[in-house]
Amino acid sequence: MLGNERKLQIRVFVKLLCVCVFALLYAWSGMEMKWLRRFVAPAWLGLCMFYFSGWDWRVFIQVPFLILGLHLGYGAETVGAKLARRALVGLTLAGSNLSHALDKDFSKRRFWGVFGLALLTIPVVHIYLGVINPISARAEETIIGFMVGLASMFIIKEKADAN
Repeated sequence: MLGNERKLQIRVFVKLLCVCVFALLYAWSGMEMKWLRRFVAPAWLGLCMFYFSGWDWRVFIQVPFLILGLHLGYGAETVGAKLARRALVGLTLAGSNLSHALDKDFSKRRFWGVFGLALLTIPVVHIYLGVINPISARAEETIIGFMVGLASMFIIKEKADAN
């Protein structure tokens, strides 16, 4: 039993590494090379989800929705416009996880638990960090990227979970 727990812990750690790479790509493109955030980061996350889902191709349904969300602009001059744009981007990115309802090993409890958490946290973090600006832009974009990737990686039903 302990051996299985160790394997699962290593899998969770590797999933977090995948999320960290996504967050790096998301944040790096805040400085330059917007295509990293818009195309490479979603492709990377899709490949990671594909592996951890046990090769379920349905995880790739989320990728175009992530690409769409990552193309939306969130900058604005007025506070009201910033709030509205960041809310839209946050909801779009969190909402992209709806595609996982089509996963082959769909788990209602896992899905609604993680989806609900993503729907609450991603827009709030996006708005708070971007409008209030309590931290640097580099930290802000890294944290937002991490939140988006985290929801996607942990909403999937893993092949190891099926046992």
